[in-house]
Amino acid sequence: MKILITGAGGNLGRAIIPALTAAGHSLRLFDFRDINAQGHELVIGDIRNIDDVRAAISGVDAIVHAAALHGIHLAKWRPEDFWGINVTGTFNVYEAAREAGIKRVVLCSTMGVYGDSARPPADAWSVVDENNALLPGDIYGMSKKLCEEMADVYGRKWGITTVALRLGMFVPEGTFERYGFRLLFGGVDDRDVAQAVSLALTHEPAGGFDAFDIMAPLTYQPSDAQALHIDPLAVLEERVPGCNALFAEKGIDARPLIWGRTLWPVNKAIDVLGYRPQYGFDGFLQSLRSGTSDAYYPPQGLPWWGV
Repeated sequence: MKILITGAGGNLGRAIIPALTAAGHSLRLFDFRDINAQGHELVIGDIRNIDDVRAAISGVDAIVHAAALHGIHLAKWRPEDFWGINVTGTFNVYEAAREAGIKRVVLCSTMGVYGDSARPPADAWSVVDENNALLPGDIYGMSKKLCEEMADVYGRKWGITTVALRLGMFVPEGTFERYGFRLLFGGVDDRDVAQAVSLALTHEPAGGFDAFDIMAPLTYQPSDAQALHIDPLAVLEERVPGCNALFAEKGIDARPLIWGRTLWPVNKAIDVLGYRPQYGFDGFLQSLRSGTSDAYYPPQGLPWWGV
């Protein structure tokens, strides 16, 4: 397919462009910056300007809509910026797609749409899947919930198929240990994100719209929720015997690294989308034990073209 990637200069672009290229797709990159497109077609424009979006969309078969502000931007960007980039920008994508007759969008959404629905109770970790209500608690989560609702309408009324991917945390981490422990509670490896995007490009959801949580495979299990509140390292030892001895051997203080209190099963993505996450906490431990972190750890830092 000829695929447009909006917001191609960001972290999602870093994750998916090499994978989609390797799969044989022709890519057009859309960003507000003059990024190094590494041989791909580049369109520079503003997602908030529908004429720029129309120019970018012309002639493509599908759109991976990744242009957005994210939760990490809440401290420095105004609510109106989230509305303009996330909500108006997504409207522009769907309206331009409708005009051009483009029928497939992969919408990059977020675990942030769950908001208060994911808040842990006082005596346990929370367990969140696609059956939880969407109760966003900030402008970021609200903007993405509205984007999903928009996608549903364009699917029902104009036949634009959308798969929304509620992505876990995959922004670069500073250390291998922080990356690995994040896989326990809502993190996801870049390469599994790329796999999910590839699957979403060919999935045919009933009714034209569906949403999937995309996280690492579970190490802890939903039945552990109460015990995790008491001692997450003791539960981890039960699930992965010998892990605490390994942490001691490597000089890792694990307790401050387990700061999340939510479990994210990915059963729906596995059963319906065909998602097969390959990078989880077990693999992190194997790499830690063998000293092969360079082979397991994904590239960190700036997007792959150095922007």
